Amino acid sequence: MSENDIEHLVSFFLVLDRAWRSPFKLKSNFARKAAVYVATSASLGYLSNQIDQDTFGSVWNITPLGIDFLGELDEILTDIAKNLPTHPID
Repeated sequence: MSENDIEHLVSFFLVLDRAWRSPFKLKSNFARKAAVYVATSASLGYLSNQIDQDTFGSVWNITPLGIDFLGELDEILTDIAKNLPTHPID
């Protein structure tokens, strides 16, 4: 797995974890800075601002599907971390 792949996984993890712990406003600085990952997560059904069938709010919330994916990302990133060298080469 490339460093670029790992960077994307970490970015998705950070967006979903943030939405789970502290839902963020649609137009927040965080949402702007992570726009690609927020948009992709929303498109995949991991995030939503829908409160009920006809009501939409002003914050991104993690969905049940997003919680499942967050768990998968946690497992993947934990495995990657376990395989990192403990003594980096100078």
